[in-house]
Amino acid sequence: MIRAVGRAFVGEGDLTERQGEVLVAGAGVAFSVTAIAFRGVESASDFQFLTYRGLSTVLVMVLLILVRRSGRPVSFAEVTWRTWVAALVLATTSMLYILALSRTSAATTLFMLAAAPVFAAIIGWVLLRERVERSTIIAIAITAVGVTIMVGAGLDAGSAMGLFFAALIPVLVGLYSVIQRSVSRVDPVIPTLIAAVFLTLGSGVIALFDTGLGISGRDLTMAGISGGFALGVGLPLFNLGHRSVAAARIPLLLMTEVVLAPVWVWIWPGETPGVTTLIGGAVIMSAVAWLMLRARTSELPRPVIAAT
Repeated sequence: MIRAVGRAFVGEGDLTERQGEVLVAGAGVAFSVTAIAFRGVESASDFQFLTYRGLSTVLVMVLLILVRRSGRPVSFAEVTWRTWVAALVLATTSMLYILALSRTSAATTLFMLAAAPVFAAIIGWVLLRERVERSTIIAIAITAVGVTIMVGAGLDAGSAMGLFFAALIPVLVGLYSVIQRSVSRVDPVIPTLIAAVFLTLGSGVIALFDTGLGISGRDLTMAGISGGFALGVGLPLFNLGHRSVAAARIPLLLMTEVVLAPVWVWIWPGETPGVTTLIGGAVIMSAVAWLMLRARTSELPRPVIAAT
C-alpha cells in the first residue's frame, strides 16, 4: 500500500479503488483536526485565522515541491482552467467552513456536510456520466441516518448567515470532487498550492482592512496546525486518492471527519459528546467501512468531462 501510494504520488503508477478510498478516508481524519484547532483560538478573527491557515498550507506545499526536486519534480504542464476552478472552489469551501463554525454550531455545519454525497452523485452523473451504484446509494442512506442521530437531539440553528454558509459547503464539496475527477492527471500538490494561495490572499486582504494581521503565538500555532497539517497533509491525500474513486463515494469516505471532529474536541478542551453523537458516529463509520470493503480492486476508467 505505502509503496503503491509513493509511486502514484510521483506519477509512476495508479491506485486501485480500495487504495484510493483508504487515502480519501485518511484525508477526512486529517481534516477533522481543524475543529480542535479552531476551538483552541484565543482572540484571532475568522479571517486572521484563515490567512495564516492558508499561508501555512502554502509553506508545506512549497516544501514538498522542493523535496521532490531531487526525484520526480512537480510538473505544472497538466494545469488547465479546470485546475484553477477546482482550486478556487476548494479555497471558498475552506473559508465557508470556518465562517460557518463561528456563526452556527458544529453540529449544524456537519449535518449540512452530510448532504455532499447527494450533490456529488448528481454533479458526477451530469458532468462525468458516472453511474451511481446501488452500494453507494445504500451508503448515502446509512450515512444520512447516522448524521441525523448525531445532531438530531441538539441541532442548533444558529444565525441565518451561518446556516447559509453551512448550506453552501456540501454543494462545493460535491462540485470539487467532480472537477478533480476530470483533471486526475494533475499532480496532487498543485490544486492544494493554488487553493492555499487563493485562501491566503483573499482572507489576508479582508483581515488587513478589518482587524490587521497581528495575532498571538497560540493562535498562529492553531492556524498552522489547521493549515500545515489538516490541509497540508489531508488535501494531497485527497487529491491523490480521489482519482480512483467514483465521485459519489468521495464525500461518503470524508464522513470520517464528521465522526472524529467531535472526538478530538472531547479529548481537548473536554467537551463531552452526547450518547447520540457516539451512536451516530458508529453508524457512519460502519457505512464507510462497508463501502470500502465492497470496493473493487480494479481501477476505474478515466472519466472524460462532458462538453458544455
